[in-house]
Order: sequence, then structure tokens, then C-alpha cells
Amino acid sequence: MFSVFTGFGAWQMVWNDEFDYNGLPDSTKWGYDVGTGSNGWGNSELEYYTKDSLKNAHAEDGKLFITAVKEKIKTSNYSSVRLVSREKGDWLYGRFEVAATVPKGIGLWPAIWMLPTDWEYGNWPSSGEIDMMENVGFDSMNVHFNIHTEAYNHSIGTNKGATVKLDDPHTTFNVYALEWYTDSLLFFVNGKQVFMFKNEHTGYKTWPYDKRFHLLLNVAVGGSWGGQQGVNDAAFPASMVIDYVRVYKQVDPSAALPQGRVHDEKPFFAIHGTSALFSAKGNGTLSLYALGGKRIFSKAVPSGRTSCALPSYLPQGVYRLCFETPGQTVSQSLTVCR
Repeated sequence: MFSVFTGFGAWQMVWNDEFDYNGLPDSTKWGYDVGTGSNGWGNSELEYYTKDSLKNAHAEDGKLFITAVKEKIKTSNYSSVRLVSREKGDWLYGRFEVAATVPKGIGLWPAIWMLPTDWEYGNWPSSGEIDMMENVGFDSMNVHFNIHTEAYNHSIGTNKGATVKLDDPHTTFNVYALEWYTDSLLFFVNGKQVFMFKNEHTGYKTWPYDKRFHLLLNVAVGGSWGGQQGVNDAAFPASMVIDYVRVYKQVDPSAALPQGRVHDEKPFFAIHGTSALFSAKGNGTLSLYALGGKRIFSKAVPSGRTSCALPSYLPQGVYRLCFETPGQTVSQSLTVCR
């Protein structure tokens, strides 16, 4: 399975699981939330979340199977698993990708999501939640993307999100991705942006997303949303299949500078709209580089004070704007926010 990128190679992978092994999930990357909603979490769900159970979570043929099973376990009539990367994979900002299929059946509620690791702003929803993908079996062709904060959450009817209908979420691997910046959360399906939540800069009640979060993968049964039309026991066992999980960080902007040059970092550019204004000593070339070094724009410019129009649309990210002469490159970081 290939990665779907939205930009120009601005990301470097820092954590991943390709599930190229057999057996239980890699214990160096995944832990478990064990029990039921009586543990203080859950949404009136019916399953018991197990630990180290091959029937509920196992890797095989390069894929991870998270499986809900119809069986009596303690006070529950179903078992499943809730995998967490907590304290084994925790991040502040980055790009997160999961390629997955979701199970089909009324009463199922698979999810790919993120929770705060340290809960520094208090209990849910004050410290936030990010739902990269949710699907409920009674509406099986739609996938949902949501954020939850103290100001915006479903319990008070203010949550913000989006819904996308897919041609085949059940047997085709779709790539669900999140790009998390200081100013926004961007959600993607197969490279297409489907939802954006912006930082309002009004404090943690609207933006608790300045603390580290971790990933969760689970298949719930029933619950306040998933169980709204009951549970069809004929659907079990039912698996969410994960092809890969990958986490990326933006690389240092200096990596975008051309090699073999003398780099003189000076804040000499002024950006007005989509134009760069600057004063150049000698003729040269104005270039815009994506992180990773790919040049995406270049134009010869004369000596003196001048302006140059930049591409009218650039994906959100960090770039290098460079004025290049044969012996020197003067550059400045350029951050595009949307």
C-alpha cells in the first residue's frame, strides 16, 4: 500500500507499524485499554476490551485484524480490543496515516482516533479528542471526522466535523490522514482534504491541541451512537483491517536549501498577498523549495528592489524562499497557513 501525500515531500516518517509479522500486535508500539465503560470511559458500549487475545487482535499477511467477537466475557456478551500507542507513541503535531477497511454490520462502531496522553486541561472533553475516522454499522457507507473540545463537543450539541460517503469502505483500503499544525487540524481521505478545524486562539476550551496525543484503534459494539439501531449478531466475528499506521514529522526547513551553496540566513523578504518583495544585489533567481529540497517555483529576477508573484495556491506547510546567485543563496523560511 502506498502513502498518500498532500504536499511536496515535506514529511519524514518517525514511527510506523507495517504489521509485517505474525501474532499479537508489537508490544513496543501498542498497549491496551482493558475492561468496559465502567472503567470510566466508553459510550454505553456492550463489548469487553481484552488484552493479549489473538482472537481480538493479531497480525497476519502484513495486516492487523481488530476483531469483535460474540462471546460471554465477564458481564459483557461481546469481546473486542482497544489498542493504544500511549507512552509508546505520543506526539505533538505531525501527519498521521492509517490505511484501513471497516467491518460491516449493524451495531458495529470502528474508530481510528487520538486522545491526550497527559490530560493537562482536565477530563474529557477539556483536554480534547481527535477522531480521524468513525463508522457506524447502521450507516455503513459513511465515514465521519470529528473533534471534541470543552467548547465544541457532541454532548452539548456543538461538535465540529464532517461526513464523507465512500464507494467501498469495507473491502477497499482507504487512507485516513490527519495533519496537525499549531494553527489547524486537517483531515484527509485518500489525499483529499475533507475537513479543517482552525485554532481560534481563544484558549484551551476551543484549542487543547498544544499537548501530546496518542493513537487508538478499536471496534466497539453498540453504544450511544453505534447501537442506535440495535446489534445484528449475524455480523460477528467482525474485523477492522489495518494495512499500516505511519506517523510523520515535518523536516527542518533548512533541508530545503540547495546543496553546495553558501547559505546566508537573512530575513529580507516581505510577503504581501502572494508576492515576495525584496532588495537584491546583482541578478539572480528567486526559488521556492518544499521541505525535502524539491524546487516548486523559480524565476529570474534583476538586481535592485523588486517584487515577484508566487504561486497563487500552496498547500499548508513550511517552505524555503531563496534568492540564488552563483556564489550565494540568501533564504528565509515561509510558512503557509490556511
